[in-house]
Formats: sequence, structure tokens, C-alpha cells
Amino acid sequence: MKKIFLAIALMASTGWMTSCSKMDLDLVPEDYFASGSFWKNEEQVSGAMKGLHAQLRNNQSTFWTLGELRGGTLRDGTGFTGTSSLSSATIIIQDLRESATGISGWAGLYAPIFQVNNFIYQVNNASYLSDDKKAYYLGQAHGIRAFYYFHLFRTYGRIPLVTEPLVAINTPSSAESAYTARTKTEKESLDFIKEEINKSVSSFGDDFSIKDQKGQWSLAASQMLKAEVYLWSAKVSIDGSAPTATQQDLQTAKTAVEAVIPKFSLQSSFGNVFNSASVAANKGNNEIIFAIRYLTGEAANTLFPYFIYAPADVLSGYVDDKGNSIDGDPLKIASSGTILRYEYKYDLYQLFDAADQRANFTFLNFNKGDLHAVILRKYLGTFQNDIRVYTDDYPIYRLADAYLLLAEIKNKLNQDPTAEIMMVRNRAYQGNAPQFVNGSFESNEIAIFYERSKEFVAEGKRWYDLRRMQDGNGRPLVFRKDLNLVGVLENNDSQKHKILWPIDLGTLSADPKLTGDQNPGYSGT
Repeated sequence: MKKIFLAIALMASTGWMTSCSKMDLDLVPEDYFASGSFWKNEEQVSGAMKGLHAQLRNNQSTFWTLGELRGGTLRDGTGFTGTSSLSSATIIIQDLRESATGISGWAGLYAPIFQVNNFIYQVNNASYLSDDKKAYYLGQAHGIRAFYYFHLFRTYGRIPLVTEPLVAINTPSSAESAYTARTKTEKESLDFIKEEINKSVSSFGDDFSIKDQKGQWSLAASQMLKAEVYLWSAKVSIDGSAPTATQQDLQTAKTAVEAVIPKFSLQSSFGNVFNSASVAANKGNNEIIFAIRYLTGEAANTLFPYFIYAPADVLSGYVDDKGNSIDGDPLKIASSGTILRYEYKYDLYQLFDAADQRANFTFLNFNKGDLHAVILRKYLGTFQNDIRVYTDDYPIYRLADAYLLLAEIKNKLNQDPTAEIMMVRNRAYQGNAPQFVNGSFESNEIAIFYERSKEFVAEGKRWYDLRRMQDGNGRPLVFRKDLNLVGVLENNDSQKHKILWPIDLGTLSADPKLTGDQNPGYSGT
């Protein structure tokens, strides 16, 4: 009972913090963390770790927003004639301004970071834990903290680095003393994230054990994050300069991802990864490395119902891409639907070859006359008392991602990425895939990008891929608007600054240490 109470207390604290109107570096009351009722035994530590994962789940839509919305694959106006009211259009069309940032308060991620800080502090001082158990918990916590900070870094560049729960150590004498300035350079922020993920990997040692059906952070998750962090370091301009540690960082990323691959195996069919017909039985399958967990009766995903037609919409008269009739309620959403607020582009569906099974496992395609539209069917959940409940896990890392990250790393190292690309492609085509032909760096990079675009729809990766992946001149693909369904920004003074998001005016004005420290190109917009 204490374990459950502590997890609830952590979640409740997060809700209190994110509801505050001022900057998300606000602090919870000292007596909460100093309470003599907590941090007395391993059961409470385990409950606190479950609470940290509940916070990850609470921020799942934020991770998707930061990693997917700006990726150029979503409509800014609906192509469906049914009940719809699309959301987040200003983000989708890159209309970001200081007065309209699309996200605010550092995306709300400092509230859960503070909870992780407290967890690390308490576990470091937990004499009742054995060294092995303490190390495993710290491996999880440092990995989760690096994960939050990596999202913030890729979004804002320089970020405030808060690592101590001040109220548990030293109560600030004023509100101002709790404020934290951004790092002076992007490199300082990235170096901290590298240090953090290395602490995580070191803490785990060789312990690749998995908890809660891949629903808790593990060494494999940390190795995947390490590969991402070091690949980013090797390829993305930091502080306006080209990367200087390319080969060393690439080798570090390669070693990290190669440590993960032998531990997992691809599902025989792409559809089995998200098998909505048997969600409970398929959770934590052999391909999943780490996923945000949803369970019937515990929590359902509140984002993905907004990708499906409304219950009032009748699809009679529509046909799929093969001319087959679509009638009534083909996805059987019945009373569980809402209203269509996010719609992927039909152009994305057209990227798939007819033999690529990912197309119709990912989308329901329907057409009427000149209307061509698709509905996401990747996270349809399962049925409970004849009502569809959206309880698919949301994968953060899976083996297909590891293969394609390794392909990207090899390509940058001037090595042949064919084997890794074909592992993913053969599964998608059930063994009849078109053969990848190793070519120039740019042709390989674009091929890997398109493969990722089809494999990871709605998994929160595309915007980050556009920023990290490059053309033959080392420019990020985010600027390659000449390629079909690739670039989304112009490489000119009016748009190139938008690779970073603006900080909202409320956050800037609330914190005196942020005054005048807007990201370049946004001041006064």
C-alpha cells in the first residue's frame, strides 16, 4: 500500500507543478520530500520508480509533439469530409513566434526532472539498499533524466541544467534564488547529457535485465539513448560550428547500439509489433526495447483517439486504394471515437510500395472521387466490454530503430549499411523487398531517411531525424524542400533559425535570469 501511495503522490505532485502559471522550475513544498514517511525501504524506492515511469506516460503526448508535429507529414487542413477540427496547425506549418510558441514552460518537462533529481538524491543516500540494487535504480534514474534533457536540448539548444532537489538539501531563501539560467553554450548542455547517459550505463554494469515487460527503463534503453546522443553530437551543428569529434562520437554510438541488437529480435510481421487484436499478449514483445506502458483499467492513451474519424461519421461510399468498398465503421470505434484532430498526409501513404505491408498496418486509406485520405490505425488498442480502449504501448525504442540507427552510423563512417537496411525492409515486404544498393553518402542517407519515415510513423522521431540526418554537403535534411516529403524549412534568414523552438514570453518574463535570452531570430516576433 505504501508503494502505491508513493507512486500516486509523485504523480499528484507533478500535476500540481504543471498547473502552476509560472515557470516550470517551481519547487514543491519542502515537507513533501523531507517527510519521515518515505525513503525508508526498498519497497518505497520501487514505488517511487514506478511513479517516475507514470510521469513519463503523462508526458507521452509532449514527446510526440516535440518529435513529430513539425516533421512535414501532417496536414494543416483536413482532407477528410467528416467531423474534424485539426489541432496544432501553427506548429505544423512552422509558424512559431515569441508570442505564439506552440509549447510553453519548457514543455512542462522540468516538473518530472525535479522528481528524478530527488529520486537520485534519496537513492544515493539510501543505506538500506544493497550496492547492486542501488546501482540498478540509479542506472534507471540517470537514463530517464538524460532522456528528458535530450528532448529539451534538441528543442531549445541551451537549457537550464537543474540536478539537485534544492528543497531536500537547502531551502532557497527567495523565489529568485531558485531560478536557473541557461547554459552559456549548447556544448555545455550536450556534455552534461553525455555525462548523464554514461553514468546510467556505468551504473547498470552488465545488467541487461528487463522489468515490467519492457515498461521500465533498462540498460538497453540507455544504450539506445547513448547511440542517439553521440550520433547527434557527431552530425549536428553545435553553437553554430560543425562537429569536431565526429569519428570518436560515431564509434561510441556504434558500440552502444551494437551492444543492444543481439539482445532482441524482430517480429515476423510489422503488424505484430502493434497487434491491436491481442494487445495484452503482445506487450513487451521481442522487438520492443523500451515502451511507455498503457493498461486497461490503469491508463489509456488520450492522444491517438484524435487521429480517427468520429463515431458520427459514416464511411459508406468510400473505397480503399484497391477499390474495395469501405462501409460504416471499418475500425469499429463505435462509441470510443472522438473527433479527428490530427491527420497524416495522403502523400505519406503514397511513399509505400504496394507490397510494403507497413502501409495498411499503419493507415486506413479511403477515397471518394478526388478525395484521398488516410486515418492512423497504428494504436487502435483493444476491446473492453465491446468498447475500444486505447491501451497500446507507445514504443520509445525498438529493434528496427537500432538497425536503422546503425545503418546511419555506418553510412557516416563510409561503411556499407545494406545489411541493416535490408533487415528492416525484408520484414516490411515479407521477404520480397527491393534490394538496397549501396551508393553515395547522400543517396544512402536519403534512403535510410525514407525507410525511417515509413517504419516509425507516429512514433515521435521524424522532426529529430530531419534535424540530424544530412545531405552530401552536410546540411540537415530539414532544409531539403526539393525532395518529396523531406524538407520543411527554407535555408534563409526568415526560417533557418526555426530549427530551434522559441521560448515563450511567459517563461522569459517570469525568470529574471532568462531576460533577453531568447533563441536567435525570435525576439519581437
